Amino acid sequence: MTSHNDLIREQFRLQAPTFENAGFSNRGLAWIVEQVAPRREDVVLDVAAGAGHLGRALAPLVSHVSAVDLTPEMLVQGRRLADESGLRNITFCVGDAVRLPWLDRQFDLVVCRLALHQVADPAAVVREMVRVTRPDGRIGITDMFVPAAELAAETNRLERLRDPSHNRTLAREEILAMVETSGADVVSESFEDFGLGLDDWLDRTQTPDDARAQILSRFTEELDGGPATGLTPSRTSDGRIRFIHPWITVTATPRA
Repeated sequence: MTSHNDLIREQFRLQAPTFENAGFSNRGLAWIVEQVAPRREDVVLDVAAGAGHLGRALAPLVSHVSAVDLTPEMLVQGRRLADESGLRNITFCVGDAVRLPWLDRQFDLVVCRLALHQVADPAAVVREMVRVTRPDGRIGITDMFVPAAELAAETNRLERLRDPSHNRTLAREEILAMVETSGADVVSESFEDFGLGLDDWLDRTQTPDDARAQILSRFTEELDGGPATGLTPSRTSDGRIRFIHPWITVTATPRA
């Protein structure tokens, strides 16, 4: 039987060659960096890093970054891009976010960008992040969130049609509760809406034609006055469809 981790690896193996498409993978990096407030002396861990977009954005500002991810192809991309940028203080390693291969209290700053919705057990990821953070360290978690509970089922249905490895977009309250129950105290929350073109979004995951048609039909239905999807579609002046992903960044510190 195919595990959820296998689905993730296969999906991101497919995405790896195009993960640097202009504007797509770099969304929100400056905003996240501002929220997590890196320090020059920080030793950083980027969890479920993909190609290390956040880790590479942090590397010039800190002492060292380790980027860990399930998908080797993504890490190869990250290493290549880091080399092209002249970054010498970032390392890439294969590993599972629910079983991080580090001892307790190893890092000053532990971050995770756009991964909680992907994994089968997001609470376990948060627990591991807290575990490897030093007592005076910080944790930064960024992900999409569902703006209203009644929209969660439809939002996640559409996300899974597009990407079978998508598990579940969480509500803000769920993310905060995971942080608190993992032994950390929330310090700050910040919110941003990020717009995406529907065609680019579907191309990124090589979504099959039948699933594309279902998603397009559902967005069109909402635009014509039908039930909300939770993704707030709109039409541009030339008729293309765009939509919104609301993001949250939570920062926290391990509880004493």
